[in-house]
Amino acid sequence: MARVLVVDDDPDHCEVVSKLLQKSGYATVSASNGWEALIALDNGKYDLVLLDLMMPGMDGATFLNILRHDERRKNLPVLVVSALHPDQVDDAVKREGYQDYFQKADFKLSDLVTAVRAHLPGNDSAGN
Repeated sequence: MARVLVVDDDPDHCEVVSKLLQKSGYATVSASNGWEALIALDNGKYDLVLLDLMMPGMDGATFLNILRHDERRKNLPVLVVSALHPDQVDDAVKREGYQDYFQKADFKLSDLVTAVRAHLPGNDSAGN
């Protein structure tokens, strides 16, 4: 069973997304900021990360930078789910690389599940 790390400081968003992914056959773990996400990565293996960008403590941009410079995890697929419009995302974050972007106010949960499925390692449609 594929494991997804959901990183977001909004507990309601984490709960909704986690339940949806669990119904779709994925195991999920939630983290409320980048620090908690790094600890989760040290304590388990994950196949994909859903990442918010604006969080207290360590934000998503900093977490993504650390992840992409970690030889063990630099190729871990990341889907960003943020309140920011894609045009507001810093160019440095875009250069670090993420596989897909969803704006919180403007996406369908079914599209998120489809993207998770598409970007999991070993999926021929992932395009990685």
